Amino acid sequence: MTDSRIENVIGALALAFADILQRDAQAKAPEPGPAASAITLIGHVPGLSIERLRRALSLSHSGTVRLVDRLVADGLAARFSAPDDHRAVALRLTPLGETTSSAILSARQKGLASALAVLNQEELQEFGNLAAKLLRGLVSTEDHAYRICRLCNYTACLDCPVEAELA
Repeated sequence: MTDSRIENVIGALALAFADILQRDAQAKAPEPGPAASAITLIGHVPGLSIERLRRALSLSHSGTVRLVDRLVADGLAARFSAPDDHRAVALRLTPLGETTSSAILSARQKGLASALAVLNQEELQEFGNLAAKLLRGLVSTEDHAYRICRLCNYTACLDCPVEAELA
C-alpha cells in the first residue's frame, strides 16, 4: 500500500469507529449530542468543573451550562461547591447518572468489540499496541487528553497511554 492509501484506509477506519462510538453511546444517553460524553466525563472525574467540561467537549460556556442544566433536571448530575473554591461549581453524577454512564460505556464496548471481532487475538494485541502508540503521539495538553478520552471506559484502561504521555 502507498502512504496515501494507508492514510486513507486509516482515516476511513477512524470515521467508522467514531460512528460506532457515537451511535452506541448516544443510544443510551438522554439526548443526542454531547450528553453521553458529558456523563462519562463527570463519572470519571467527580468534581469536574463546568469550565473543564466545556473545554473537553469544545462547547461554549453557555452551551455547557445549558447541557448541565438538562442533566441536572433529568436527575443525572448534581452541582456542588468545589472543595478548593466554594465560589466555583463542581459536578458529580447521581445514582441514576452512574447507571446511565455504565449503560453508555457498556453499549460503546459492545459496538467496538463487534467491530474488532474480525481480528484474532494476536492481531488484536498488535492493533491495541499500535493504537496506544498513536494515542501517545497525539496527546498535546491535559485539555486535549480529556477531549480524546471523553467516551473512555476508565476502569478498563488501567495502563492508559494518554495519562502515561501526560506524566
